Amino acid sequence: MHPQVISTELLQIKAAIEVIEPTIFTTCLANLYRDGKDSNGWHADDEKELGQNPVIASITLGQERWFHLKHKEDKSLKQIILLGHGSLLIMKGPTQHFWKHQIPKTAKAIGERVNLTFRVIK
Repeated sequence: MHPQVISTELLQIKAAIEVIEPTIFTTCLANLYRDGKDSNGWHADDEKELGQNPVIASITLGQERWFHLKHKEDKSLKQIILLGHGSLLIMKGPTQHFWKHQIPKTAKAIGERVNLTFRVIK
């Protein structure tokens, strides 16, 4: 996990996102999900360096995966979204204050997924 200079290809993806979401992103975090055993547990992206109401733009490349959201206090409030290849998910405003999210494990045989999350580090 050593920072690298953003490649030309990632800069092109970043520029396309910034047309849709008027935020100048400063970093890109790339995660590889090799198969259904790779997951990301319940969390909020609420690190101090992301600021008060962070904007996070998430691109899925490769295998589709389910994205779960649940409210931090009212556990009956839930959303499940299928993130397909090329999909863009934007979380912003107070989302991280009130919601947690995850990419759960699956027993289904699936291929690789690369997730690119563009963020602003304060």
